[in-house]
Amino acid sequence: RIDNFDEVRRAITSVERCRLFVDDAGVGYAGLHHILELQPDVVKLDISLVRDIDHDPARQALVSGMRHFADLTNTLLLGEGVETIEEAETLRSLGVDFGQGYHFGRPASATSFT
Repeated sequence: RIDNFDEVRRAITSVERCRLFVDDAGVGYAGLHHILELQPDVVKLDISLVRDIDHDPARQALVSGMRHFADLTNTLLLGEGVETIEEAETLRSLGVDFGQGYHFGRPASATSFT
């Protein structure tokens, strides 16, 4: 939750070479208002928008609208929770720039740097 967008924007612009990602776009606090106010570099589309997108014209229409927004604002889109080749192909056809999920690979353990 963000109570003061002006403060957040000032903090972000004070950091050199900062890139802003908005996670879980489409649910919870990461709604359209946050995307408009924060003007992120990357919008990560929530799994609830990605799941079964290959069978759901409403989800496809919403992601198409986000693609249009992304084109006009120079924002990258990332699809979260891509689990099937069909979801990946549909997202690609809708112009989503990146994807993450089990279709691409399972999470791996972090390596220790000690």
